[in-house]
Amino acid sequence: MNASKTQRPHWRDLWAFVIYFGLSQIIALLLYYFYMHFAISKTPTPVLFLWTSTLTSVGVIGFLAWSHRHHLKTKLIQQLRGLKQAFLSIILAYVIYLILNVFLGVALKFLPKAWQFDNTSNQKALLVLFQDKSWLPFVFIVLVILTPITEELLFRHIIIGELGKKFGIWVMGAFSIFIFTFLHVKSATSPFEAALYLLMSCLFVIMYIRSRCNIAVSITLHMLVNGFSFLAIVMQSI
Repeated sequence: MNASKTQRPHWRDLWAFVIYFGLSQIIALLLYYFYMHFAISKTPTPVLFLWTSTLTSVGVIGFLAWSHRHHLKTKLIQQLRGLKQAFLSIILAYVIYLILNVFLGVALKFLPKAWQFDNTSNQKALLVLFQDKSWLPFVFIVLVILTPITEELLFRHIIIGELGKKFGIWVMGAFSIFIFTFLHVKSATSPFEAALYLLMSCLFVIMYIRSRCNIAVSITLHMLVNGFSFLAIVMQSI
């Protein structure tokens, strides 16, 4: 899934966005109808969210695997080799991200109180998933494994790796940063919530482009960010 100026974009991959946004709505409605029809009224909303996310991710990943089926094995081997070479860079990038995140957190404390926040609206929505410890294995699979794979395939592989062949890697990199940030702050109560996701998306985009559009690198880094966040939340609740 490497980008190349000599290649044409796989326009078919854009259907993955239709699956991501459309299928999730259909699945949510079907699951709601299923639970209501069978009178399983006590099924908590977070569980429905987890199932919707899981099935949507499987749909996106499965479609893109099919779309690139003729060269999938070769590309996977190449990118896993590149991942091994980029391992130290991934660790360094994550450490830099943590340091910048701390400085950003301190800077945000100087904002007017009306604009300050402890957790972003997106983070608050996700914290609901940690209320019941029996859900944690499912939450881990969704947030630490499936979500990074799905989001990196959509916002890095398709937007930068594929569309970048037509419109330029850095142009689409900037667009990737914008759309990733926008989708994570749709329900934000403070405009400065965007700063946290701008930092995160810049990290993923820079590492993806720097690795010559190796999607395995950005997926691993995304998993690392989500994995340590998951661990931190679990440790705080003990």
